[in-house]
Amino acid sequence: MDELRLRLAGLIVESVAEIFSAYLFLDASPGPVKVSPVGEVYSPPKTEVLAMVGYHGAFDGGMHLAAPEYVACKLSGAFAGIELESMNPEASDAFGELANLVAGGVQTRLMESHGFGEITLTPPTVSTNGEVNGIYREDLLSVQQYFKFAGGLMFAECFFIPS
Repeated sequence: MDELRLRLAGLIVESVAEIFSAYLFLDASPGPVKVSPVGEVYSPPKTEVLAMVGYHGAFDGGMHLAAPEYVACKLSGAFAGIELESMNPEASDAFGELANLVAGGVQTRLMESHGFGEITLTPPTVSTNGEVNGIYREDLLSVQQYFKFAGGLMFAECFFIPS
């Protein structure tokens, strides 16, 4: 279990670096990693903007992309090719799609390089102002990988059902 969580941190770093470089033309420097201890009650991150993509199949859980609103706007604007100052529907769609791309990068790496079977993704959802869409199990484990880039700080969190 611990080995999986450490591997996930690396997969998140690889996926974020790939997506930031290919789609945003930004470098994202990995920062600290927070690994949830076994037995800790899980609760989703409380942040201004939170995108979520679910994983189902050989790996059950999901991916969060979390950021303050100004950072989410910068990332969404870079992705959409326009300047965004608030989380309007276009910004939310772009931030959700970024989460989908990061989640897909981790999904592909888990299936192709780490021996996991078929993993499917749910469409992304985006919540704002500390609200959370969905109900989460309390026994989920998680890995939060923080990143710094020219526009600020954000993190990606992979959460999953322990096996």
